[in-house]
Amino acid sequence: MKKMFICATTALFMTVYLIAQTTPTTNPVSPEVKAGMKDLRKDLRDVKKDQHQLRKEIKEGDQAGARAIRQDIKEDKKDIHSDAASLKNQGVKHPIKRAGHQLRRKHR
Repeated sequence: MKKMFICATTALFMTVYLIAQTTPTTNPVSPEVKAGMKDLRKDLRDVKKDQHQLRKEIKEGDQAGARAIRQDIKEDKKDIHSDAASLKNQGVKHPIKRAGHQLRRKHR
């Protein structure tokens, strides 16, 4: 019984020691991914700002201005989805969702 306890304790300490010696792996983010995420966050901010302007234009009754803003929103959303597709190809999981969370975390 005493030998089994000593062996088990020694094995436990050696396991903990070996796990503590391993260095954690970090995935360095490439500059292209950083630039892509920055562009995606900028596009998301632009869409949100344009949506606020659109509501304001509609409330004021300016349909021509609202139509132009709608077109701008549509172009920004196309840009967002193309950026998201390129980021997915570079290995970023859920880039639009991540960019939205990064924006909300920044404004807290």
